[in-house]
Amino acid sequence: MRKALLFFAVLALLAAPLLATTITVKSDATNQGAAVGSTSDPRLTSGDISGLTFTPVGTDNLGTFTQPPPGSPSGTIVVQVPPECGYYCGQSGFVLATFTLPSTFSSISLSGAGNVDDWGYAFLNGTAISPQLDEFGNVTFNTSNPALFLPGLNTLVISDSNAGGGPSGVAFFADITYSSTPEPSSLLLLGTGLLGAVGAIRRRINL
Repeated sequence: MRKALLFFAVLALLAAPLLATTITVKSDATNQGAAVGSTSDPRLTSGDISGLTFTPVGTDNLGTFTQPPPGSPSGTIVVQVPPECGYYCGQSGFVLATFTLPSTFSSISLSGAGNVDDWGYAFLNGTAISPQLDEFGNVTFNTSNPALFLPGLNTLVISDSNAGGGPSGVAFFADITYSSTPEPSSLLLLGTGLLGAVGAIRRRINL
């Protein structure tokens, strides 16, 4: 009986449950942005942000017709590529959001949608994951390729070519869902609890 109880305790430790987690990122005041010099800058289609200096995005609408796509979480707003300078001098460039993943994860996927004034793309850690976004298209994007995700810091970047003039405008959201195993400290606590339960059962049996 004792051996059987110990066996089940060890088995429970080895079969540690996977924890399902969802992270949501969106266009809001926490985003960073960077401008480029031209509405046709090739970086807007390649996602190359090397050498750019990112600063807080603008949060005034400035008259853009861009709206958050359907399904956006609460708090999603239209942001501007900095420097925010008024209706007639909107910038072309990038808006960046970050999220952090654990050291090990599985069954990971990202899904979202975005609008930009006038066109752009979504990039995950430098790789394009969307068709062309536009001002009113509510274009969706997704990926479940685990090679595109990194342990630790990840970047979701939206490019915006303000080809039509006037204000820029970027609105987006993305849900990142993944599974992970509990941290070793959590497993230690679980094991301690299970062994304590085994001890209690053994004492009751011996009474």
